Amino acid sequence: MTIRKISKQAVLSVLATGILSLAGIAQQAPATAPPPSAPEKPAAAPENPQKVVLKVGTQNYTEGDIEFLISSLSPQLRAAVARQGKRPLGDQFALMAVLSQQAEKEHLDATEDFREEMALHRLQALAQVEYRKMAEGVKVSPEEISQYYATHTSEFEEAQVREIIIRKKADGAEKDAPGFTAADAHARADEIRKALTAGTDPKKVAGQYKVENTVMFDAEPRTIKRGQLVAALDKAAFELKDGAVSEPFENAQALAFLQVVSHKHQDLKEVSDDIENTLHEQKLQAGVDELKKNSNIWMDDQYFKAPAESPAAPSSEPKP
Repeated sequence: MTIRKISKQAVLSVLATGILSLAGIAQQAPATAPPPSAPEKPAAAPENPQKVVLKVGTQNYTEGDIEFLISSLSPQLRAAVARQGKRPLGDQFALMAVLSQQAEKEHLDATEDFREEMALHRLQALAQVEYRKMAEGVKVSPEEISQYYATHTSEFEEAQVREIIIRKKADGAEKDAPGFTAADAHARADEIRKALTAGTDPKKVAGQYKVENTVMFDAEPRTIKRGQLVAALDKAAFELKDGAVSEPFENAQALAFLQVVSHKHQDLKEVSDDIENTLHEQKLQAGVDELKKNSNIWMDDQYFKAPAESPAAPSSEPKP
C-alpha cells in the first residue's frame, strides 16, 4: 500500500501542519504558508520512484512516495528539508506511520472526531488544489507587462538619500535622558543642513554632529522607492534636485530631514519580473473574487460580528 492509495492532500495537510514540527523542520519557517501567488517550476522526477526507501511494520514507502511529499510542501518547508537533509523528514514520517498504524489497530478511524477531522482535511486539500490550478492557469503577456510599466512610471522611480534624525527629549524627562530640547534639536538641524548645503563632505558632517542615541546620521546613502517614507519626506525625496536638503519633518519624538543624493528610473528589464508577479496576483485575486461572487455566500452578521473594543488599560504612569 502506497501513499497514493491514501488521500495525497490529506497526508500533506497532516504532515505540513504537525509532524514536521516535531523534528524542528518547521521551526525556521511557518508550518503552513499562504498559497503561492505564482506557479512554480515542477519538481524533478525521482531517479528511482519504485525503490523502497522506508519500511514501517509491513508497509513499504518508495522514493516516489517521499519525493511526492517533499514536492507537495510549501517553498519554506522544502527549503528547510534541503538545508537539513531528508533524515529528519524520514524520521518524522516513520513516526507518523507508526502512530497511524496503532490508531488503525485501535479503530480510532471509526470515531466521529476522526471523520470530522478528515472532512476538514479534505476541505483544505481541495481548496489548495483548486487555488493551485487557478494560479497555474493565470497567464501574463509581455504586452501586459509593458503596458503596466508605461502607466505606472512613478512606481519605478528610486532615490538615494541620506537621512538625519534628531531625537527630542520628552517633556518631564530626566536631565541625562537621551535627546535634545525642541529648541536645541532645531538648532542642531540648522547646523547640519547648512553644512550639507554648503557641500561639506557628508562623512565629515556626520562625524562632527553625530550624538549617540540623539543624532542619527549615516553618511552612506540608501535607496528608497516612493511611499517608503512619511509623506513630507517622501515628497521631498522625489521632488528636490540632487544634492538638495529637505526641510525638517517634526513630530513629538524627533526631527527628521534628508539630503537627496541621486535619482534613478528603473528600466523595464529590471522590473519585468516584479510586474509579472503583480499582474499575476491581481488576475488570480480577481478570479477568486469572481468565484466568491458567483457562489451565493451568506453569513450571519450577528454571529460573525467584530468583537467589541476593549476599554483602554489604565496607565501606570502618574498623571501630570
